[in-house]
Amino acid sequence: MNPSCDATELAALVRAGDLDALDRLTRCHGERLITVGMRWCRNREEAEDAVQDALVAAGTSLDAWRGDGPVEAWILRIVRNACYRQRRGRKNDPALHQTDVELPAVGDDPEKRAQSGEIARRVGEALETLSPNDRALMLMVHGQGLTPTEVAEATGLAPGTVRVRLSRARARVRERLGPLADDQAQGP
Repeated sequence: MNPSCDATELAALVRAGDLDALDRLTRCHGERLITVGMRWCRNREEAEDAVQDALVAAGTSLDAWRGDGPVEAWILRIVRNACYRQRRGRKNDPALHQTDVELPAVGDDPEKRAQSGEIARRVGEALETLSPNDRALMLMVHGQGLTPTEVAEATGLAPGTVRVRLSRARARVRERLGPLADDQAQGP
């Protein structure tokens, strides 16, 4: 066992309020925290966010740990609570419940109108499966017409990060849309 991952030593560091304990916890148990976080969060990205939030929360309240169990279990509870907060936050996010979508005119053909309504509904459902951050990136690029570089400037993310997240979000939306995405890509 790596001496820096010794549970007794980590517990002593946490009790002493030493922030080095969080660094060691991350190095020793980071993947486990994310794996366990994925049970409560929707995906790896949200689990990573929850673990980061948990470590920040733990860092600001190291003295809150009572020492009645392993430090790792304490952090895992904080990760679980961070996932629950994320879900509650999404439930109360008014942007998730916005259903009025303007579509371009498709003429007077009722069949085309019905098909456009179905497409809009399916795209909306596919967007709802994304994390709030990825959905925001998609809407900034595809809804507001911003470039990935402009989105990076607006969000403070690196341009490469924006491109990667957009690529992954697009792939998830395409996967969710299934044959509909293929039909639209081929055109009339």
